[in-house]
Amino acid sequence: MSEPFLECAALAVELRGRRIIDGVSLRAEAGQVVAIVGPNGAGKTTLLRALAGLIASTGELRIAGEDPRQASARANARRRAYGAQQPTSAWDYRVCDLGEIIGAPDAYADQLGSLDLSELASRRLSQLSGGEQKAAHLAMTFASLDEPYGALLLLDEPTASLDLARQTLVAATLRRFAQAGGTVIVATHDLTFARTCDAVLVLAEGRAIGLGVPSAALTPAVIAETWGASAQAEA
Repeated sequence: MSEPFLECAALAVELRGRRIIDGVSLRAEAGQVVAIVGPNGAGKTTLLRALAGLIASTGELRIAGEDPRQASARANARRRAYGAQQPTSAWDYRVCDLGEIIGAPDAYADQLGSLDLSELASRRLSQLSGGEQKAAHLAMTFASLDEPYGALLLLDEPTASLDLARQTLVAATLRRFAQAGGTVIVATHDLTFARTCDAVLVLAEGRAIGLGVPSAALTPAVIAETWGASAQAEA
């Protein structure tokens, strides 16, 4: 087994006196795309933010051998990027301005092209559909890392609100990132996408109830326990 690029053990998060994440352990290696799945309220977003070191947590956590909770913001920015489920901008920027904001206009332009957004570069964000705005911010997240090798992407529902064509483009981008030596962790409701990943973590009420390759983690029994018998019938 390869050395994990990201590893956590007994990770826990409490918010407003309530334990949202309860003793989750996970490891992800370079070259892997890992899906975090579970019903609404399972703790997927909270876990993703904890893995990024964006919120307080207890337990062990390492990214490239270092604890992101103790590293500087600059050090974290070099090795990992986090993409929120509903990214927002305080100002009505032009799409092309997002590349200037992260200091990587050429890389951002390349990512716009890969997501079929180049023709929208001169438009304001307010002139885009919700899905187009989401894709523009995803391109910004992808471009914020110098290169995939030795880097980590943590994405919350990256294909939500995207049309089918851009969902496919995003999935291809994530796979290319992993193939280039990066690590990808995606929180998603899309079990079809999860089954294409290298590993799946199933969350329910903040606890891991399934972990492994998709065929082992997403068994009919786990699906029925997590989403109900009707979901098992549809899976």
